[in-house]
Amino acid sequence: MLLKEKKTKLIGQNVKRFLMLSGVVFLSVVSLVACTSSSIEQERKLYTGEATTEGNFRAKQQGHGLNGALAKEMATRFAAKHIKLMNNMFEEDGDGGMSYMYLLNGSARHIVKVHIYRDAKIRAAQMEEMYGEPKENAVLENVMGRTTIRSKGHVSLVYTASGGEKDVYARDVLQVFEQVLQQIKEQ
Repeated sequence: MLLKEKKTKLIGQNVKRFLMLSGVVFLSVVSLVACTSSSIEQERKLYTGEATTEGNFRAKQQGHGLNGALAKEMATRFAAKHIKLMNNMFEEDGDGGMSYMYLLNGSARHIVKVHIYRDAKIRAAQMEEMYGEPKENAVLENVMGRTTIRSKGHVSLVYTASGGEKDVYARDVLQVFEQVLQQIKEQ
């Protein structure tokens, strides 16, 4: 009887070992398949150029791309005037252009936009489409607020102030715009 109990116990232990080993093998296979499909997806992105596009998009969003110098210059110049560029939003137009939008000190009544296009002709056409004004320098005023546009070449800087606070940052913003555009001219 003792031999039978030992045999049964041994079979039970072997079944447990088998099940544990099967579980480990199963998890290893699942992990290998997941890693393989992930690797295949990454490799596909490399071959199709999608990885480069994603990397460039992230770099532009974070201000590390070709336009990083402009974004940093704006932030530095505004910081010197004790104005924070907040709630940074970024958008590409699908034609090689991009726009950044900031709230000055977090106020939705004071918005600065930086529009960067491939060339001056596209910039003028886009400014006319968005603001009704293709000129490099313009001030548009209505009951809602005031929009000031300053442009140079392929770049437009736009400041919109609304409500009863139209003049709060106007002088500082225009000084920063002129300084930044001057840097673009010198490059």
